Amino acid sequence: MLQRFTKLWNTPSFRQLEPLVRQVAEASLEGVLDRIAQRTEGMTISEARGYVRARAAQIVRQQANLAIARHEVADATWKRVIVRAATERLVPQSLRYTVLGVPHRRSLPTAA
Repeated sequence: MLQRFTKLWNTPSFRQLEPLVRQVAEASLEGVLDRIAQRTEGMTISEARGYVRARAAQIVRQQANLAIARHEVADATWKRVIVRAATERLVPQSLRYTVLGVPHRRSLPTAA
């Protein structure tokens, strides 16, 4: 039944959507971290989540446009779903890096 609605409304399946969401979230993380660095101190967790969502919006939309353009099956109508899912994936990742003090990928030591 769900497959019929998916075909009828031209909505992506989870299998098609998940790699794009992951790609957009990973590509957006660096820019989001730069925008929110040291600005979430003193915020409650709810305030910080909202702040990250707001600051990530433009970056995620840009990355979603690039991912959709490179994907052979993706349709521009998927953008809204991809942006929302990637943003929701970015919020806990970003807060882990900033609020909880998890070191950023660039600052992690590399193996010799």
